[in-house]
Amino acid sequence: MANSKIDLRLLNYFLRTAEMKSISKAAEALNVAQPTLSKAIQQLEHQLQAQVFLRTAHGVTVTPIGERLLRHARLVSAQVSDAVEEVEAMRDGSAGQVRVGAGPSWVRRMLPEAVAAVLAERPGLQVSISGGFDERLLQGLEDGALDFVVAEKPLSGGERNYDYEPLTDDALIVIGRPEHPLAGRRNIAPKEVLAADWALPPQHTLARRKLDGRVISLGESPPTPLVDSNSQTFLLAFAQFHDVLLYTTRSVMRIPEGRDLVEIDVPELASSRAAGLIFRRPKLLTPAAAFVADILKAVCASEPIN
Repeated sequence: MANSKIDLRLLNYFLRTAEMKSISKAAEALNVAQPTLSKAIQQLEHQLQAQVFLRTAHGVTVTPIGERLLRHARLVSAQVSDAVEEVEAMRDGSAGQVRVGAGPSWVRRMLPEAVAAVLAERPGLQVSISGGFDERLLQGLEDGALDFVVAEKPLSGGERNYDYEPLTDDALIVIGRPEHPLAGRRNIAPKEVLAADWALPPQHTLARRKLDGRVISLGESPPTPLVDSNSQTFLLAFAQFHDVLLYTTRSVMRIPEGRDLVEIDVPELASSRAAGLIFRRPKLLTPAAAFVADILKAVCASEPIN
C-alpha cells in the first residue's frame, strides 16, 4: 500500500520539475544539486509506488499518474501560499477578525466612528461587534469569545480578572420625558422620585447596582421597576410614551433615541461613570485587535465623555 503521507518538500520539487520539464533546470531553480533532486523524485515515486516522470533525451515528461498529481500539487502550492500570506497579514495586523464587546452607549457613539477609521486604513480586517450590558460582555471575554470589551469600569474586585484602560467619563443621572410630572423641577428629594414608576436594566448590571447602592446609602429602598429590559433602545423608546424614570448616562440624551428626554434634577442620586477598555488577564491581543483598540483610544481622546 502506498504511503498516505507525502512530504510537501518533495511535492514542491515534483511541481517545479514538471513545470520546467527538466531535472537540471529545476535543480538550478530550486538551488539544489541535480543528484539531490533526482533522489528526491525517486523518494516521491517510492512513497506513491508509482512513476510520475518518464526520462527522455530532452528532459522529463509527466506520466498519466503524474498529471493527476500535478493538478493536486498546484492546488496545494496555492493553498500553502495563501496560508503564508494570511499568517503574515495577521502577524502585522492588516488582516484577521477582531471581536469587540460593546456596552449600550458605545454601539451608538465613538465605536462606530472608530471602526470606520479602522476599515478605512486596513480594509482587510473583519470587525465583529457584540452589544449588551456589562455582565454578559465580561462573560464573553472570559470565555474567549471576545478580544476585548469597551464598557463601564468593573466594580471593585474586578481588577483581579481584568486589565482596564480608562477612555471616558460621564454622569449617571435620572431622565424622563418632558411631560413627566417631575420634569422641570429643581433639587427633587430622592424619596419623591423613588415613589415614581421606573424602567431599568436588569439587577446585575452596573448602572442598576450603582442606583441601588446610592439609594440604600440614603436609607431608602431601591425602586422596583415597572418594566425592566436588557435593551437600552427599548427603555429609551418606552420612556417617550410613558411616565417612567430611567437611570442612565447623561450622554444618552445626545443620541437619537434619547434626544427628546430630559434630565430629572435629583442631585442625591447622581453618580459618576468611568468607562474604558477591558481586557482578559493576562492581556494578549492580536496585532489586529491592538490596532482597533488604539484607534478607539484616539477617537475618545478628542471627546472623553460617553
